[in-house]
Amino acid sequence: MKKTIAMLGTASVLALAAATAAQAGTIAGRVTDASQSVALEGATVRILETGQTTTVGADGTFRVTGLAAGEYTLRVSYVGADVREVSVNLASVTETVSPTITLGDDVAYVDNILVMGQRGALNSALSRQRANDGNIAVLSSDAIGQFPDENVAEAARRAVGVNVLNDQGEGRFVSIRGLDPNLVSTSINGVRLTSPEAEDRQVGLDVIDADVLSSVVINKSLLPNMDGDSVGGNVEIETMSGLDVDDLYMRARVASLYSDLEQEFGYRGSINFANNFMDGRLGVAGSLSYQQRGFGSESFEVDGGWEIDESVAFPNEVEMRNYQVTRERTTAALNFDYRVNNNLSLYSRSTCSDFSDQEYRSRVEIKFEDADYDDVNSSGNLAVFTTSDMDIDRDVKDRLETQMLFATDFGGEWLRGNTSIDWSLSYVHAEEEEPNRLDTDFRYTFENGESFAVDGSNPLSPQLIFGGGVTTDRVFDAANYENNGFELTNGLSQDREYAATLNIRHDIDFGTLPGYIQYGVRARTRDKKYALDLEVYDDANLLLSDVAHTVEYGQGPIGPVANPGSVRDFFFANRNALDLVGTDSDIGSFGASYRVEEDVVAGYLMGSVENGPLRLVGGVRVEQTDMAARGYETFLGAEDAIVNGVALTEDTVFVTPTSASDDYTDVLPSILARYELTENIILRGAYFASIQRPNPGQFAPRILVEQNDSNEVEGEFGNPDLQRLEADNFDASIEWYPNNDAVVYLGYFYKDLENFIGGVEYSDITLNGRVFDQASSYINLPEANVSGIEFNYQQALDFLPVEGFIAGFNFTATDSEATLADGRVIPLPRQSDTVWNAVLGYDNGPWDLRAVVSTRSEYLDEIRGGADEDRWVLEHTQLDLSAKFEFNDTLQIFGDLKNVTDEPYRAVTRPDGINRVEQFEEYGWSAVFGVRVTY
Repeated sequence: MKKTIAMLGTASVLALAAATAAQAGTIAGRVTDASQSVALEGATVRILETGQTTTVGADGTFRVTGLAAGEYTLRVSYVGADVREVSVNLASVTETVSPTITLGDDVAYVDNILVMGQRGALNSALSRQRANDGNIAVLSSDAIGQFPDENVAEAARRAVGVNVLNDQGEGRFVSIRGLDPNLVSTSINGVRLTSPEAEDRQVGLDVIDADVLSSVVINKSLLPNMDGDSVGGNVEIETMSGLDVDDLYMRARVASLYSDLEQEFGYRGSINFANNFMDGRLGVAGSLSYQQRGFGSESFEVDGGWEIDESVAFPNEVEMRNYQVTRERTTAALNFDYRVNNNLSLYSRSTCSDFSDQEYRSRVEIKFEDADYDDVNSSGNLAVFTTSDMDIDRDVKDRLETQMLFATDFGGEWLRGNTSIDWSLSYVHAEEEEPNRLDTDFRYTFENGESFAVDGSNPLSPQLIFGGGVTTDRVFDAANYENNGFELTNGLSQDREYAATLNIRHDIDFGTLPGYIQYGVRARTRDKKYALDLEVYDDANLLLSDVAHTVEYGQGPIGPVANPGSVRDFFFANRNALDLVGTDSDIGSFGASYRVEEDVVAGYLMGSVENGPLRLVGGVRVEQTDMAARGYETFLGAEDAIVNGVALTEDTVFVTPTSASDDYTDVLPSILARYELTENIILRGAYFASIQRPNPGQFAPRILVEQNDSNEVEGEFGNPDLQRLEADNFDASIEWYPNNDAVVYLGYFYKDLENFIGGVEYSDITLNGRVFDQASSYINLPEANVSGIEFNYQQALDFLPVEGFIAGFNFTATDSEATLADGRVIPLPRQSDTVWNAVLGYDNGPWDLRAVVSTRSEYLDEIRGGADEDRWVLEHTQLDLSAKFEFNDTLQIFGDLKNVTDEPYRAVTRPDGINRVEQFEEYGWSAVFGVRVTY
């Protein structure tokens, strides 16, 4: 690896030395709207005489080098404005000409529909997508502001091909083209984010508030200068630069939040500012947002599956859950940009987000599998039980989870003739902590022939029936339930990464064809670790009636539950007198903890050439990966178990440190083609190779083994022998821009996946020299693939007799399959076959209205022992409404309604081919209303 770094570094220095002597003329201009106050990012500038093309940046600037002296014609295009041609005279090869080009003079400035409102958001996004070499989807800050989105994940789901997995009804993880969020990378201002999640690589984007964004870019195709470990794509979060504006820009927003289910109010506020100083050479931009939201959910769940071998099918264990959640989110960003001179610029960008989630979960568990099934009285859809030893547990979880993301980046760019050099140094820290989580259980055992029943007429919503009289009294009498123990958990996950990047680009001509050669190096060192401290305590002299209270639960009679504050007070007041169960504490703590270190060094070479309407970009990236991991083999032997020929006299835990390492090199070629069939029809094609390294929790050498007193052995394993997933990715698309405010897009993609990683469950198998009755781990599946089509239509409906309507519709259809070790063929987990969004908006005068319908089809959530045991999440359709009224350019009021139809979350198993509920969770609708001030 050291030789690789030295060779790449030497090559870079030699190339730079050879290039710095070059001299050539430069056109470095700026493109704005007619007011000359708003930069038109994404506008395309073409030199007609040479064929060179460039794209306008966020600050409105563009740069074309390598020009001989002479007269040139610049053809500038931007969605929403007429094309403009401007003549520029370059007197000598040492000169730099800086024209300012305005577009949109034909647009009524009083409305400023070129850059403002829904129309402006549409124009900005389409211009950037149209100009890009690859397949991207763009959501500008104005577009994001049109939707009732709480966070970055919810904002991203509006893009074609993007689906979001929810947590407590709020968008959290982003899926691109139906692939698992762990196969999607995330970056902010070009800095790759690490994951606060204890086991995974996926980044929960509910941590970052949508109010601080400048834009979100979904990259679906990779170039050699991009990190190669992304199979699904990359979510790029962009924040504002002070050089993007001409004068002071400030936007403040204050809003109130309301949750219908919990009937609670919350609030949020944000402020964004940007300005530049020193004659436009120093840009400063910052954002700060805070949100506190109280909400909840009600869930009916089945644990242990359904029993279908009796005369009437019934759930083995029913859980009724009530969640009360207070969620706080603080996000801050501060960016500095400094142009030292026309050839040297420096920047510093930092973002920090702090997220806390206080959750109180009250749960009632009814364990019908321990009751006696009454075959005589069970008939139709009614399963009847009598009890001889059946438990009902009433437990409470009191958990505060905090997550933090911090990313900072320092870098710059140096221009010298036809050569540009950019570099960056970055640091990212992600953290998740559960301090003093307390789980408390209360239990009552029914053993006197009490009567229970389950009505399964609707297998998605079975109804519980209690026997009445004494039975019902015992179920709901808090004094019957005795404390069954406590668990105190302190968990801390940390994920840090340092990175350094150097890129060098030469703009050159290949004969008469303009293009460039670019190469660079990048080094990343990552350290992820998870430490769990679990303390398990025996039962205490405490009745549920001593700490009882009630909660609202709309799905049935839940009865008394524990007050989490009273339970916490009792536990810490009596902690020293409680009995600590050392074996359970040790196996939980050591069995979960691990550390993984990952070093990646990459180098790449790429180039581009333009031949009239055709532009080719391609090259190769080489990534060297070194991984090292540490964990524990934790073995729990029960009393009377035979271990190494000796009968244990008590429950015993044996802990042995473990370690593992791996290293490999990947060569990742890619090529992208962009062809302008006409000025309004663009064809694209792409091939790129990419990889996905195993999740840290999958790779870590953690071994957890339990042997009971009957010498039955069960185990859970990480697998450090896992190979990284390798993917060959193909894309083809056509885009049609029928006029200045519309796009029709149709695309096809195919991904051939090798070594796809999946979970596996074993029975009666020998692993590591030990015979297991049951074991679970991770393996590489021999083959998998995913393919699909994408369609996107967006248009301002100016042909209607009523002005101001805007419509949009995007649709993704995906097909995938993977072959398991036992030969069973399944779709890829967490991949929906269809995802679509439909938008109807009205933006005219002071009113800005929007209705959005988002839907996804069902997906496989968990792979289990067979098709009859797998868990599926059913289809989901959500309606969101947004309304804004603008009094003037400064003051606006708004109101949003989210999940108007109260769409639930539904997960099922299919033991007999019928959808039978495993989880049914309701969230209710929510509202946001407030004021926005823009200066």
